[in-house]
Amino acid sequence: MSTQTTDPVIVVVQLTGGNDYLNTVVPYADSKYWDYRPVVNVPEEEILSLNDNIGFHPAMKPIADMFKEGKVAIVHGVGYENSPRSHFRSMDIWHTCEPDTLGTEGWLGRAVKQLDPCQRKRCYGGKYGPVSIQSSSRSWGSRGHRRKSKQLWSAY
Repeated sequence: MSTQTTDPVIVVVQLTGGNDYLNTVVPYADSKYWDYRPVVNVPEEEILSLNDNIGFHPAMKPIADMFKEGKVAIVHGVGYENSPRSHFRSMDIWHTCEPDTLGTEGWLGRAVKQLDPCQRKRCYGGKYGPVSIQSSSRSWGSRGHRRKSKQLWSAY
């Protein structure tokens, strides 16, 4: 049995590590995709077209359906200037949006804290899991939610 909510929901799917972005959100209208990936590409007939330029990998069908319903957005081509050319520092910058200092809170953790300053909503993350969701906010904490924290951490 599923429950529905009328509250706005944000779900961030951040695929790092071994994800091949060009085979997740496929730029099928760009001839360079086919030129540079003659073997490692998603066959054109399997691409789930989103518009005239891009489509999803076939394994992304549930997300493609939500995209067509207007419930999913793609934030494409995000980056930052002056890369330090260090994988580890780059990941810290990416997760915290702190290019000049070592961040202690993730960008999403800070966003939740600012969107819910009275801390009325309960979110999961806290000091565990991906850096991007870490926060000092009590509403974003995992206190009392050990099972959820373990699930989140094991997924990371």
